[in-house]
Amino acid sequence: MKISLLTMAVTALLFLNAGCSTNETEQKKELRYVKVTEAVAATTTVNEKQFNATIEENRQSSVAFRVGGTVESIYVDEGVFVERGELIAQLDQRDFKTNLLAAEAQYQQAKGEFERYSELYKQNKLPANTYAKMEAAFLSAKSNWESARNALTDAQLKAPFSGFVFQKLVNNHEAVAPGQPVFILIDTNILEVRFGVPESVVNLLGRGQKVEVVVNHHSGTRIPAIIQSVSHKAGDDHLFGVRLEMQNPDQGKVKPGMTAKVFIHNLSSANEDRHLVIPTESVFYSDEQANVWIYNSHENKVSRRNITTGELKGKGMIEVTNGLDPNEMIVTAGVHSLMEGQEVKPLF
Repeated sequence: MKISLLTMAVTALLFLNAGCSTNETEQKKELRYVKVTEAVAATTTVNEKQFNATIEENRQSSVAFRVGGTVESIYVDEGVFVERGELIAQLDQRDFKTNLLAAEAQYQQAKGEFERYSELYKQNKLPANTYAKMEAAFLSAKSNWESARNALTDAQLKAPFSGFVFQKLVNNHEAVAPGQPVFILIDTNILEVRFGVPESVVNLLGRGQKVEVVVNHHSGTRIPAIIQSVSHKAGDDHLFGVRLEMQNPDQGKVKPGMTAKVFIHNLSSANEDRHLVIPTESVFYSDEQANVWIYNSHENKVSRRNITTGELKGKGMIEVTNGLDPNEMIVTAGVHSLMEGQEVKPLF
């Protein structure tokens, strides 16, 4: 009876070992297809930084009459686009016309007298001091006439440049003083884009450098822009101000005050550590430790490797600061279903 029980136990162990051996053999024979890629330097794959920015008008100007008077007509309203040289407002011209007529009469009289006395002076029939007085009177009358003529011209207010009327500051029949702002015009043909950068980036930027801008809630198109200035002192937010200029792609829809994103390429210096970047889906975690599967092309097997990750980059990439060497092959898909030493077939 004891011999029979012993025989049965041995037989059972043999069957179990045979089953495990069969499973291991089948597992080794099962080759899984995996997608692999190389770990590459960040500067060869993703070398673009993005910054939030605001859009401003390139030029804003207060427009005023050079002479004082009563506003007779306002020809434009807020939000209207005006062309350079377009008449936008006018003062009551009656007094200016009257003054011009009086000044012109005095000028013509002084001119005639001066011409007559000039002939006498040439004939040595007029003392020099008398001639000088007549010349002074003529020049004074001419100056008054020219001033009156200019005043009449200045009673009309014309746009100094093409742009939009941002604010209208007076209304019809109001009295205005010389130089008192009547409108505020803004030029939106060329726009300024302003944003801040940290100290790690500021010394990599310079005037004339080309960047790209995407206006939020617009078409999403990248618009070329050029850096015009970089601040030499950080603000209260510890950021250095950068100012760009770009052509307005749509003056009807892209307006000052809107927000945008600035994309700057090739932000690297000669002394910068160039970490590797890999696809984020190639990283898996075990006990809060980041890992990747390394593909061995000689054995067609994978092995797990601990890595240290850094910043998230654009286009689904993540920085690796330690644990990988350049050009090592890593698995990028199905990382949660592999085992240590598993034999695989690569898909590139």
